[in-house]
Amino acid sequence: MKQHYLSALAVLTLLAVQTVTAEEVHNNDTIKTYNLNDVVITSSTKETNNLRTLPGSVSILSPQQIAGRQIEVLKDISSFVPNLYMPDYGAKLTSAIYIRGIGARSSGQSVGLYVDNVPYLDKSTFDFDLTDIQRIEVLRGPQGTLYGRNAMGGIINVYTISPFDFQGKKLSVAAGSYGQYTIKASHYGKLSNTIGFTAGVYYDHNDGFYTNEYTGKRVDKGDVAGGRIKLEGRFTPNFRIVYSLSADYTNQGAFAYGLYNKETGKIEPVRFNDPSSYKRTMVNNNLSLEYKTDKFVFSSTTGYQYFKDDMKMDQDFDTLSMFTLNQKQKQNAVSQEIAFKSNTKKDYQWSFGLYGFYDALHTEGPVNFKEDGIKNILQKTFDDLKEQNPKMPQLVVMDENLLIPGSFDTPSYGVALFHQSTYNNLFVKGLSITAGIRLDYEKQKMTYNSEARMKMGVSFNGSPAMELDKFFPYPTSKIDESISQDFWQVLPKVSLKYECTPTTFTYLSVAKGYKTGGYNVQMSADVMKSQMQYDMMKAVESMLPFPIKEPLPLDEVSAYKPEYSWNYEAGIRSELINGRLSAEFTLFYMDIRDLQLTKFVDSGNGRILTNAGKARSVGTEISLRARLTGNLTADVNYGFTRATFRNYISEKKANSEIISTDCKGNFIPYTPRHTLNIGVQYTKLIQNCWLDQFTVSAQFCGTGKIFWTEYNDITQNFYGTLNAKAGVRKGIVNVNLWSRNITNTDYAAFYFESLDRPFVQKGKPFQIGAEIAIAF
Repeated sequence: MKQHYLSALAVLTLLAVQTVTAEEVHNNDTIKTYNLNDVVITSSTKETNNLRTLPGSVSILSPQQIAGRQIEVLKDISSFVPNLYMPDYGAKLTSAIYIRGIGARSSGQSVGLYVDNVPYLDKSTFDFDLTDIQRIEVLRGPQGTLYGRNAMGGIINVYTISPFDFQGKKLSVAAGSYGQYTIKASHYGKLSNTIGFTAGVYYDHNDGFYTNEYTGKRVDKGDVAGGRIKLEGRFTPNFRIVYSLSADYTNQGAFAYGLYNKETGKIEPVRFNDPSSYKRTMVNNNLSLEYKTDKFVFSSTTGYQYFKDDMKMDQDFDTLSMFTLNQKQKQNAVSQEIAFKSNTKKDYQWSFGLYGFYDALHTEGPVNFKEDGIKNILQKTFDDLKEQNPKMPQLVVMDENLLIPGSFDTPSYGVALFHQSTYNNLFVKGLSITAGIRLDYEKQKMTYNSEARMKMGVSFNGSPAMELDKFFPYPTSKIDESISQDFWQVLPKVSLKYECTPTTFTYLSVAKGYKTGGYNVQMSADVMKSQMQYDMMKAVESMLPFPIKEPLPLDEVSAYKPEYSWNYEAGIRSELINGRLSAEFTLFYMDIRDLQLTKFVDSGNGRILTNAGKARSVGTEISLRARLTGNLTADVNYGFTRATFRNYISEKKANSEIISTDCKGNFIPYTPRHTLNIGVQYTKLIQNCWLDQFTVSAQFCGTGKIFWTEYNDITQNFYGTLNAKAGVRKGIVNVNLWSRNITNTDYAAFYFESLDRPFVQKGKPFQIGAEIAIAF
């Protein structure tokens, strides 16, 4: 604690910031103040219901909430939204999101992300700085009717500030413990009465939180830089056009994993000998058109996304020289959506749309087997064969270093037609029905290229090994295969809503959820290893006392099937006391089939998605917001999820044997049973004083219990972290002090296995810093 106080004292001498929120502005003796009523403009290009009265579970984060809760990246919304969990671990590559027990850690995604109505088609791009944000919406439960195959768990919509809603300049500087500092600058203005312009840049740096004992240096040092420009034209009251361009560059150390002792529960310090890092360049282009008449609204949204990354990973996460991975990805993705929806005051509202996308993703994933890896992984296969068949000669891997390259092209494209209708005041006033359907088609391809050769030796009766190729020539192993799969899906949704009063309504809904299938690419080293072993053993087939099995076809070892669900939901939303207390309560039940579960391959060379039978998820969500006094507000958000397997037999290889375990009734891994957030904020406007405003806020975030494996043998118990922020304003200047994890809670953010050894990354420790912002 003494170190914490010294850090706090040092940080208080630094300049730092929080971006001033673009809330509703009033004049108060020519000084800008900000309304606490959180008036947030919401709109949708295809929804037939008002978002605030949508018959479903919705959370909306205003600019003031984003600032007060220190939400700087998407992972920071974890626990602020009931039953949403987004662990902070690994690198910006890893952006797993779980909602109500639905989630994906490796390939694919179960929760969709949209920025200004444009989808992000790969979750490797989800982790970026949230700057100049107007609001964040989280729609929980399947949203496939309007959003398609990646909306099984829900949708996150991020909207940036319009230069027509706010004009001015913002400059901010921030600094904190662990060498953190941030610089942000933004300009919002009108070039004319019809054209607005926004430009913003940012730079973040931190010295890292964890030390690699092997090198004595911080593991996770990072730098992030980026910016956005936005042009918006409102040429007539009926026509609007918006173009935006954003870029983000990340250069960070990564994968601060320590060996976990299952018996004592202790986590060893980070200790590995090969470089581990992550670099990413990301560019997004968006073009939106909107035309309104008295009868309908036409919208067109075009998106182009490019990203390129480079990941280096010591895959044994230890000082052994086992194997390393240097994965590189490059994506070019285009999406287009056209939507028509009604724009009348009639009881009947409708929406039609057409959506299409093309996603070209190229991945290079070479695995380099080093000395210990050749001995303990590759050679062990032949030693096991010799032990099982004593009469066969001893085969010896003679390579000192073996690189197994892997090149993947995984393009996909799809089209969808969707429709939604809402009829209000059905039979009686206040009763409405919403029904929608989507026809979704997707084509996926995978082309896999690899070429490698093991230098093999043969030993007879304990003699020194001689090169096998001199006696039994065998070819260089090659794989050049292309496979594909098609997915057709019909996604319906029906909701009934009854408005008991103008501020209270209840609803029932049924929706089908769908997550597309795909291909695993991290299994490439195992596929190529099997091919090399087959080609080599084929050359000595006459000497072997057993038949040689051909490797499994590529589609059998790499493909996984779609995941389906039916979601049943009931809820009530009410403003219990006008202007003082609002509440939302939801019950849900999800019946899941062909659950996509992340498993670690037996060799330890990576992780794959596999289908895990049937599961169910049941739970509840509660949100309360209260204005306790004119200056004091409080929020409570709680989610409970019980997600369990209904029918799943897990198989694991151990000592050349397959061990089967019935996991029926076990909890689905990586899904917290409870999420809890309690927050308070106090703001006081001060008259006739050298200060104009004082603000203080605090949030308690709780998560757990989390089961890390399908066997439920390793867990993270419920834990909580406390964050706080206090600041003052004088004129255009805000100065704040912030802190995170004040209690310095020790918890596991992530668990995984490599070579049947468990590893854990710890959550970030206590942090403190100061900030200053100037808004012109």
